[in-house]
Amino acid sequence: MAGIGFLLQALATEGSYTKATMAYASSSIISAGPWIAGVAALAVLRGVSATFLRAADHDLLFATLVVVFAASLLLSGGPQMLITRYLADRLYVEDTGAIAPTALGSLMLLLPLALIALPFVLWAPFDIRYRLLTATLFLALTMNWLLMVFVSASRDHWRVVMVLCSGYALSVALAVGLGYPFGLLGTLGGFTLGQVTELALLMFAICLEFPSRNGISFDYLSYLGPYWILGVIGLCYMAGIWADNVIFWFAPGNVAVQHFYHLFPPNDTVKFVVTLLTIPSSAFFLVHLETRFYSHYRDFFQFIHRKQPLGKINEAQEGMIAAVNAGLIALVKLQGLVSLFMCVVAPQVAGYLGLPSQWVSLLRVESIAAGAQFFTLVMLLLLLYLDRRRDALLVAATFLLGNFGLTLLTVRLGQQFYGWGYLVAAVVSALLGWILLRDRLKHIEFNTFMSQPL
Repeated sequence: MAGIGFLLQALATEGSYTKATMAYASSSIISAGPWIAGVAALAVLRGVSATFLRAADHDLLFATLVVVFAASLLLSGGPQMLITRYLADRLYVEDTGAIAPTALGSLMLLLPLALIALPFVLWAPFDIRYRLLTATLFLALTMNWLLMVFVSASRDHWRVVMVLCSGYALSVALAVGLGYPFGLLGTLGGFTLGQVTELALLMFAICLEFPSRNGISFDYLSYLGPYWILGVIGLCYMAGIWADNVIFWFAPGNVAVQHFYHLFPPNDTVKFVVTLLTIPSSAFFLVHLETRFYSHYRDFFQFIHRKQPLGKINEAQEGMIAAVNAGLIALVKLQGLVSLFMCVVAPQVAGYLGLPSQWVSLLRVESIAAGAQFFTLVMLLLLLYLDRRRDALLVAATFLLGNFGLTLLTVRLGQQFYGWGYLVAAVVSALLGWILLRDRLKHIEFNTFMSQPL
């Protein structure tokens, strides 16, 4: 689903530095998705809220946002993959009328998600207002992740950018504005209100761009049977991202915030910061790598359907391979420079974040690991373009099990090894994905023809 990428690519290649800057800035906002609101909120609120919140409330707010973001990402990972496949099939047959009804249908997932949050609302040992706000934030964030799938099919990228920027700004502004007079509940309520507003604006933008006479569609649920493995892939990848965080939450040196909340502030802070380092690579992937790959990918299968000569089919295959090779080399250079810059300025960044000097090495290691994790994601997406679901599952499972097992090992080995489990797991899974992708692209014409039913 490279839809919005084609428009941004055209804007970036018009020859104007201004338009190129606008294209990359737009792609950064769109590709980063709503999660950047959490990063920005944590960065701003952690500093600003310390001026008007008690220390205990300040720590509880930070713990709440981290845990809610983790839970919403875990639960949305599977449905995201499934809905993406359904929309890709609809767009392939030019059925854009299915987009808005499917988006409305996906909102119905709020019902089972609300049931998941119900035990927290009923029995968590917190004020009922806090419990309701936390559950609402969890539901809003989860649906924002899902709606980003529909946004990727958009052609009006300016509207998308305005909606996302408004949501980010509103969340932080309301959190600070309501936090001063109403404390913890006001801060959490303001941030929640901003995310709920963003959810409504995203849904409005989707319905405005893809009008349909149909109401609500649940047809995407029919993909649960034949494409269940996509849900497992999404879940494994998201669980892999958070596996080391969860282990560190209960490792020596963790902080017990309130009741069942545990955090490991150095790793939590570093993990959010290094995630920002992948935004330039995400923008490049959206604008260049994915769109160029998809052009040859589309030609390959169209040539087959139109019974074109084998030479033209092979030419499209070589174009896919060239696009992937050139794109990945450019990504390695771009992400490498960003990670190297962070390694150089790590002492200054750690000081700004309030991290003791002993955690500078963790910041450096995880800045490289975040880049490797992004390459793992790229491998997953390209493998799924080729419909190599089992290969993608192997890569995602390798990342999950590697990060979980190796992080447990580093906790036993001591602080000087913290972050290396995440780094090794991300590098190994990215290399495995590259080996599988290279092989599948090399034999794509054979696999395409031989996999057809006789």
